[in-house]
Amino acid sequence: MGCGAGRIPAQRGVSLSSVFNVGGGEVLVILLVALIVLGPDKLPETARKIGNVMGEVRRMSAGFQNEMRAAIEDAGHSEPEKPTLEPVTDESNHALGSQTDRPQSQASDDSAA
Repeated sequence: MGCGAGRIPAQRGVSLSSVFNVGGGEVLVILLVALIVLGPDKLPETARKIGNVMGEVRRMSAGFQNEMRAAIEDAGHSEPEKPTLEPVTDESNHALGSQTDRPQSQASDDSAA
């Protein structure tokens, strides 16, 4: 499997060493300390819990990435249609307008007197 000139090979997965910059010897020391601190009885249970949490985080991350990609693709394809607005005629507003004119004209008559 060769790559074309100037092409970067696609990564199949992300390893622990590339994420946390941890080598094999360092992982061995971490596991040894965990064995001493937790003991042989609790270590398998704790490792299982950590594995479950890591799997859940990966699933949530993948779901979030898929939603973001879908939103970007949807936004790039077409603009959403704008709703057509129809003019609203409110006949009751005209009737109120004639009533409100009357007190104003009375007020102007009162101020003139």
